[in-house]
Amino acid sequence: MTAGLIFDHFLKKVCPPLDLDWRKYRRASQRKVLARIQELGLTGFSDYVRYLEMNQEEADALPNLLNVTVSRFFREKALWDYLGSTILPGILCRIGSSRPLRVSSIGSCNGEEPYSMALLWKSMLQPAFPGLELIITGLELDQSCLKRAAKGFYSGKTLREVDPGLLSAWFVRESGGYRLKAEVRRMVQFKKFDLLKNRLPRDQDLVFCRYLVFTYFHGQRRLNMTKKIISALNQKGILVLGQKEEPEFPEKYLLTPVSQAFKVYQPE
Repeated sequence: MTAGLIFDHFLKKVCPPLDLDWRKYRRASQRKVLARIQELGLTGFSDYVRYLEMNQEEADALPNLLNVTVSRFFREKALWDYLGSTILPGILCRIGSSRPLRVSSIGSCNGEEPYSMALLWKSMLQPAFPGLELIITGLELDQSCLKRAAKGFYSGKTLREVDPGLLSAWFVRESGGYRLKAEVRRMVQFKKFDLLKNRLPRDQDLVFCRYLVFTYFHGQRRLNMTKKIISALNQKGILVLGQKEEPEFPEKYLLTPVSQAFKVYQPE
């Protein structure tokens, strides 16, 4: 049996009781699990299964251990065009200059998503709404991701959906990649954040939660996380999911589609 199949067998054993969808976890998670097994002084997956069964705290933390941090700038580019042309102008017209626009990115990885929001603001929204303020918060558990986000240095691969004009205007070419200019980096506040434990920022106008809750969680865990995210939105707040994600029963009754095509929702 190959190492990958052994890991799949491990996932099939431990994920269902924790309301996790074992099929969605990439084998890249295997390295993190093996490192944890070594850290605990255990001998292998079977030994770790028994450890999880006897240690609730370890089991509670397993979703964070399995999480894979992968993203890119302007992921699913058509969504960003829709946000910039329709959703965000609507929000800005509603709130006017009464307060800043508040946006959060849950699972912000290396900063690609919240920085995409900052670039969208610079290119499409700020010229049309001069003088209005924007607060972007990137929420991420992985400390190494937070450090990379703060540096704002990226390879060409993660920038493949960035328009050439934006790339030349807001990135500086350096050896091995591109560095986002400090003016844009200062627009995002990054915080270490555990979705399973920590409270989300409140009264948000827009929350990105793509390829996390609605990809990896199901059952009661997904319902609880959906309620938690909804509690972070203001009355007319917007939730953005991934294009391959779909709210299912019962959480779909907590969300009203704004755009089914782009997986954009408001609280019911």
